[in-house]
Amino acid sequence: MSNITFVIFVYNEEKRIGLLVRNLIKYGQVMFMDDGSTDNSKQIAESLGAKFIRRPAGPMHTETQEMLEFVKKQVTTPWVFWSYVDNLLPKTLLEKLTEISLQDKIKYVYVPIFTYLWGDTKNVYVKAAYGCFWKKDMVDFSQNRIHSMSRYLGKEEEKLHLPMRPEYAMRHFSLYDMDKFVSKHWQYAKVEAEQKFADGKRLTPMYLFGSMGHYLWIFWAGIKSGMRGILVSLLYAFFRLMVCVKLYELEHGLDLETIEAEYVKEKQKLVDEIELNQGQS
Repeated sequence: MSNITFVIFVYNEEKRIGLLVRNLIKYGQVMFMDDGSTDNSKQIAESLGAKFIRRPAGPMHTETQEMLEFVKKQVTTPWVFWSYVDNLLPKTLLEKLTEISLQDKIKYVYVPIFTYLWGDTKNVYVKAAYGCFWKKDMVDFSQNRIHSMSRYLGKEEEKLHLPMRPEYAMRHFSLYDMDKFVSKHWQYAKVEAEQKFADGKRLTPMYLFGSMGHYLWIFWAGIKSGMRGILVSLLYAFFRLMVCVKLYELEHGLDLETIEAEYVKEKQKLVDEIELNQGQS
């Protein structure tokens, strides 16, 4: 019997869920945390041996301690792999995770993730690593922020960083076209800006250009795919711009109502001038 539960967050993913279950099911329990799917995701997952659980509502795009506690009540294994429906794992990584789950020294693992974008699987656009594999009682999500995963409660020597090599890297098949990118990343940008504003962050020119430049650098590997890589890099720099613009709006109280209120003052002057002249003629 496996020591691992693969906890996967899902919403209306009937087209992708089957391959993911088949990818993981031989190496542990596959448990989907559902956000209210209305398609056939549940039927497909359960027919392949996975569990499908309706999770409680929570803040958009941010892992919370409440969600972690809910998940822990469902999980019976000592190890949790926390992931999403667009991540698949190579056999070599799954075997390594199984090996780690059978020992006691390591309790928290950073797993490399290689990201594919816009259907290009010949080039890895981003290489990163997430702390997404851990003993279930050894992490904390309180005060968590968007794009973050967890805080480890144990000792530094109990952490393991797997090598940034293909055999140890999960593959992130990031499914975007232009329409989805703009709508979803605007949601991410809004949440991130609101969290930064609540934390006291304010926009500066250094943060603006540094943030956009950093993302251009991160996605520069995609340049190998030519025009597609250039466009993807620019789109992600634009995502950082959206975060910065929203942060500026929050800082200065700008929204459609406050903007229109300023316009009305100037509009009133134009109308007053006309009406005053009419009264004098």
